[in-house]
Amino acid sequence: MPNIQLQEIQLEKLSFNEDDHFFDDFLIEGSNKDLLGSERYPRIVEAAGVCICLEGEAEIAVESKKYHIKEGNMCVVFPEDILHVRKKSEDFKGYIMVVVPDFIYNFNIPSATQIYLYIKEHRCISLSDRERDDLIKMYEDMKAYDTRSDSLYQKEISQHLFTAILYEIVGLYQKGEPLNQQSYSRKDQLYFDFMKLVRSNYKTERGIEFYADKLCVSSRHLSSICKELDGQTAKKCIDRQIIIHAQMLLNTTTLTIAQIADEFNFPNASFFTKFFKEHIGMTPKEYRNAGKVWL
Repeated sequence: MPNIQLQEIQLEKLSFNEDDHFFDDFLIEGSNKDLLGSERYPRIVEAAGVCICLEGEAEIAVESKKYHIKEGNMCVVFPEDILHVRKKSEDFKGYIMVVVPDFIYNFNIPSATQIYLYIKEHRCISLSDRERDDLIKMYEDMKAYDTRSDSLYQKEISQHLFTAILYEIVGLYQKGEPLNQQSYSRKDQLYFDFMKLVRSNYKTERGIEFYADKLCVSSRHLSSICKELDGQTAKKCIDRQIIIHAQMLLNTTTLTIAQIADEFNFPNASFFTKFFKEHIGMTPKEYRNAGKVWL
């Protein structure tokens, strides 16, 4: 069985002191042509993200909707969304800001629920040159301010600057022109419904039959659809979800191997270790000791 590698959007956490800088609450990346990451397979988004396309074009799918984005388009994803970069031009270049979930959940604005639901239905909008440039300048000004050491209220000011950016983004969506959503085939819809079920049940249900029954299709049909659209069988899609989150826990927590095995409902650490090694080529302990970085 081939190794399953993490294919997450590449981010760079600013190396600021945790006690002194507001930027520890979120991640920011400047312009980079590889911001949308690999086209190999869909991934679960772990944080909220805003991407502005500066050059080139890409075809992406978010949840059950497909979008063709190009220069001047802005797209938003939320935690736990299923994102798939279907195609990306060689000259693609974008600007991204990624925000940890806790900050978004604490962002209180009037009609927040209605705005959230609207953006969920209209992920991508077209920006004018001025809107794009103004928003990027706000990002850069905020980053530049956070490196200053001569302000008594640096953290508070940075926080309010960031809040201003979020208001600007919300305002752009409220007045912007949503991009046309491309229609989805029944195969596409079945695949995304399957991925949603996997996202909700992968810790306790690793068998294809559970998902096929929920979707009222045969296991064979479900697996063939996944193979066609994802490049992997349904079973490998389920396993991939477990592996991605297991890698995250190994790299970002101090949980023992036994605790992680229990998290994913394995009978014991030995079963989990065998499963992990079959996919990654090393044991969980070896993987953790190798110092892999999860992004």
